[in-house]
Amino acid sequence: MDKNTVVVNGNRIEKIRIKSIIAVVLVVLVIFSLYNIILIQTVNKKFAEEVTEFYKFNANTIFSIDKIFMYSSAGAIENTEKRAIWNLNLYQYTDIAIYINNKSGKKLTSENSIKSLYIDNIKFGSVQEGNPKLYFKNVNEFGKCILKVDEDSQSKKETESISDKLDYTIVNDGEIDYTKPQIYADASNPITLEYVNKDIKKNQIISDISQNLTYNGSILRQSGIVLSTISNYVSFNVNIINQYDQKFVANVYIDIPLEDTITGDTIYNGKFEKTLEKNNYIKFYRTK
Repeated sequence: MDKNTVVVNGNRIEKIRIKSIIAVVLVVLVIFSLYNIILIQTVNKKFAEEVTEFYKFNANTIFSIDKIFMYSSAGAIENTEKRAIWNLNLYQYTDIAIYINNKSGKKLTSENSIKSLYIDNIKFGSVQEGNPKLYFKNVNEFGKCILKVDEDSQSKKETESISDKLDYTIVNDGEIDYTKPQIYADASNPITLEYVNKDIKKNQIISDISQNLTYNGSILRQSGIVLSTISNYVSFNVNIINQYDQKFVANVYIDIPLEDTITGDTIYNGKFEKTLEKNNYIKFYRTK
């Protein structure tokens, strides 16, 4: 065998080796592509099934929020009281009443009757001034900040804010204790909550005694609080479980009302009220 024959055979073997590598790579790519196609088809099928199930669950609206009423004002905790000045910790609050429509009309059924209700997934926006919190609200104290209620009480004990979840007791008949989170099974009483932005300013000194100091939204103007610095939102989920153990969830998003740019009305005037009302304003969607 001469040198030329060895070179030719060597080139042939090298070509065969390269072709084999290319073939293996192609096979791997084909297998990978087939896997991805099957995976995508499986995911799409699962997604389609979930969408179909979701629409089947929500063909009819069983629960909805049709009205939200909000009352915003402000106040302060007195640190010290002197003859010519006030030393205050300022806060802004908004009382919220949420009205649930269970579409019952004249008939309460296992489907539209509440077995369990709770609030969770509480979130706030960021504010330049203050520390926002959400509280359960006694409807009999609606329009009066919970911080003021605590201050006026004999115990002086501060009410705890909702840290993670607020469970409601369901009442089928009889009287409701409005000092506790309770709701009728037919949702005939509203959910009442209070947003409080605490410590907007701590140790705020107001030395202008030419004007009376009133503990409402006007105190924000007297203290030089710019509304954009306390503008915020709160969002949370309202979860309902009916007598069939079907779960319904509504996400509530509320911009804290401080002013009306059209009418010019603001919380500086002492208070600011706003009502959001519409049929099926916020729908509850069945999740299981």
